[in-house]
Amino acid sequence: MSTLRKIAKQYLSATVTSRPIKSLLKLVDYQLAPYKETEDPSADSLAAHLATVLTRWQINCVLDVGANQGQTGWLLRRLGYRGRIVSFEPVKRNFDVLAQQCAADPDWRCHQFALGASNGEQIINVTRRGVFDSFLQPTEYSIQQFGGDSEVIDSETVVLRRLETVIDSCCDGLTTPRIFLKLDTQGYDLEVLAGAGQGLDCTVALQVELSVKPVYQGMVNYLDAIPRINALGFEVTGLFPVNRDGLLRVVEFDCVAVRPGGL
Repeated sequence: MSTLRKIAKQYLSATVTSRPIKSLLKLVDYQLAPYKETEDPSADSLAAHLATVLTRWQINCVLDVGANQGQTGWLLRRLGYRGRIVSFEPVKRNFDVLAQQCAADPDWRCHQFALGASNGEQIINVTRRGVFDSFLQPTEYSIQQFGGDSEVIDSETVVLRRLETVIDSCCDGLTTPRIFLKLDTQGYDLEVLAGAGQGLDCTVALQVELSVKPVYQGMVNYLDAIPRINALGFEVTGLFPVNRDGLLRVVEFDCVAVRPGGL
């Protein structure tokens, strides 16, 4: 996710319900309202597309992997989603903010560990801006593209778990779990899928971040990632540019995919 877009999400989550903003909107004859399912499932807005998928695929549990400070959770609530959210964020400075967000929402849980292909511990790179924290090293292109925000300034040893080993606790109390798996792990999304195992059995839709230009060293290119997503039984419903560079080249896509038989 681009730095500007992530900052905007943080700003909106902090101000969208404030009285001054509401008063200003009323003055110009606008009002705040949650997103509704769009009649056009191909709408070019990621938010509108997610609203449609959440409703049509009857999602009742969102696994928010790489939650950062809770931006996705707030977006989902603004979209009108009222089901369970389980967020995973390993880096302490991000998790501390995330935990405060979750405390005010009885059906939003959070865990301070990462998901990957194996159980254990791993060193994660802490970057100048927390939205770029990753197990992978940033490329020079990334550091230049984002004004040094993706530069590594520290590291932490974090707990790593396979999704398959925690899926039951995530879905406890849900008679028929219908999971939307959102992945934003800065180049590590396919590792999370590799450790999902039976956790994908009740996953009917997912969102992954795909790289066109290499932001991290060793991350999988989108042309290689999409066939792997297809092989798991998911088909792409939308590709939404996250950011572009100075030559208007797409750097990353948010990819949404669903199980066609999951309706």
